[in-house]
Amino acid sequence: MEHKKQELGRILDLIADELNITPTMMDKAVSSYEAVGKWLGEGIDYKVTIKPQGSMNLGTVVRPIDEDDDYDMDLVCLLEGGQNLLPKSLKGLVGNRLKEHEIYKQKLEKEGKRCWTMSYDGFHMDILPSSPQYTKAQPFGSTSIRLTHKLENGEYINKYSDPEAYHDWFVDRMTNDHPINKSGVFSERATKIEKVPTYKRRTTLQKAIQLLKRHRDIMFLGNSDDAPISIIITTLAAYSYKGESNIYDALMSILDNMQNHIEYNNGEYKILNPVMQEENFADKWNEKPQKADNFFRWLTTVKKDILESPLKLSGIDEIGEALKQCLGEKPINRALNKYGEEMRTARENNRLYVDGGKNGLVNTTAASSLLKVKGHTFFGI
Repeated sequence: MEHKKQELGRILDLIADELNITPTMMDKAVSSYEAVGKWLGEGIDYKVTIKPQGSMNLGTVVRPIDEDDDYDMDLVCLLEGGQNLLPKSLKGLVGNRLKEHEIYKQKLEKEGKRCWTMSYDGFHMDILPSSPQYTKAQPFGSTSIRLTHKLENGEYINKYSDPEAYHDWFVDRMTNDHPINKSGVFSERATKIEKVPTYKRRTTLQKAIQLLKRHRDIMFLGNSDDAPISIIITTLAAYSYKGESNIYDALMSILDNMQNHIEYNNGEYKILNPVMQEENFADKWNEKPQKADNFFRWLTTVKKDILESPLKLSGIDEIGEALKQCLGEKPINRALNKYGEEMRTARENNRLYVDGGKNGLVNTTAASSLLKVKGHTFFGI
């Protein structure tokens, strides 16, 4: 059974690769990010820093279910010196500058609660206006930011976050290295456009999160408003990851431990931002209990769909069909084609073994409990 888990982990690893956006898609988004950043920086009377945030910055972006649909590119537009701007003015400065560009004006959708969203061919760009947050608790040189939030009644209020520090925390969790030390990004500048990480080699944690997000997308297709949000999945997964190298083992550890990092006291859920405890990622759960119910329902379902049920099946075709139901047809087909090619190459290089039980083929080094596959004998996994 252990060999089968390892091989299922390899299949899931290949599927995660197919869920990732292509280099061409990445280049297109980054080029647009840099162009928008340059335009904003040249026309706003503050020192401007443009930096990536969200899944693109963390390396956990997932292709849409329909690969002709849009993916997201999120950026922060930081106005240094804008701490005293009223929330509405802060939001308006960035929006008005975008509207001065004939093309960007056409791409702008309606104003979001926190962001300005522009629609491109193939992706959406969410632009988050912000200023540094300088307080006694968050002194000069801190990376925490003040952003704006538009209420249903049209009023603008302040909110606070720290995507820079969150990124560093996430990198530390996925690499098991010491936290990244950075100088304050607010202490220098003209117009500064920070580079988008390319993650040429993605880690097990990043791939595990991509698989979890894709399962979420399919499970809540048509009901995305009440689906578990990405920042909750990402945070709980990062907390629960224990450095496993095989994705099957990583997912098992993550899904077994996620709920241990959710606080529930006096009828209120808390999933605190690990780098800014004032920010509760689960605040909407307390306003709409259905969101919490959906998360726990998803948590049970995803473990069953991608970890438990496939182990009970006895053939690559059966496993593939089961995974297509919860992860999508196209990425599974592409991943299984690559897996089949790996198995063929392993057989030709005398690296293919078969478990004496019912676990099937194993692409591994020789072991006394395994039998080498000879010639052109084919088995199911």
